Amino acid sequence: MNKEGIISELKRISKNLGYSVKKRDIPYNFYNYCIKKFGSFNKAKKKAGLETRNERIVNFPINAFKSDEDLAKIISYLTFDGHLYNDLSAFYLSSCKISILKDFERLVKNKFGMAGKYYFYNGGIKNNTHKFIVFNKRICKKLLSLGVPKGDKSIQKFNIPKWVFSSKPLAREYLKTAFLCKGSFKEESKRTPRIQINISKSESTLSSGLEFMNSLKEMLGMFGISTTKIYISGKRIRKRDSKISRDIKFRIEIKDNNKFINEIFSFT
Repeated sequence: MNKEGIISELKRISKNLGYSVKKRDIPYNFYNYCIKKFGSFNKAKKKAGLETRNERIVNFPINAFKSDEDLAKIISYLTFDGHLYNDLSAFYLSSCKISILKDFERLVKNKFGMAGKYYFYNGGIKNNTHKFIVFNKRICKKLLSLGVPKGDKSIQKFNIPKWVFSSKPLAREYLKTAFLCKGSFKEESKRTPRIQINISKSESTLSSGLEFMNSLKEMLGMFGISTTKIYISGKRIRKRDSKISRDIKFRIEIKDNNKFINEIFSFT
């Protein structure tokens, strides 16, 4: 099959599908023809005037992986409400709040010059959670080396990266993002509002989870913010693997609620 024949076939298949043809939509032999004649499947699609996605990007902005506030926020987002694929082909943030996903999209664009894709109503309780996914293996490998755990975080051992812990400005951004993701503000009748943070860990990694939460408490202490002791509660059996999951939590001491708001969320 010559180049003209390949271009014509790609256009025909895409027209029938109603979208730009993907690798999974064509026979393996035809896919190999595209690579042989054009050098890559995406190059063949470009010649056919079709939309291409997930092209390999190897040149990033000069400060892409610089240890700054934006990178600390990305690391925190992925640690608390995000995910690195096990094969490191992609990373994503999951949230029911579009404003949080938009902030994550802005950070990814500013740091890596990358665009991602939104997947709405993609999981979560009653499917009310949305995802913003970015496909790039090189970024994932670098994020892994910077301290982001990959795969199921509830069964992984990890802690706050030292480069975040050693810098007060970076620690502030990390903490702010952590509480945006996993924090809660409870206001009960006849009681002062309580600020709390919670994570889930399997029983096999419970000690690692306690160490992680103690690191968060220590980091809050850098700002003079006192916290309660750590509580372990709940005992759920996960449907996907029958592992037992526990909740690990602590609260900001009531006397330091205002200090927490001013030092972490309102600092300028």
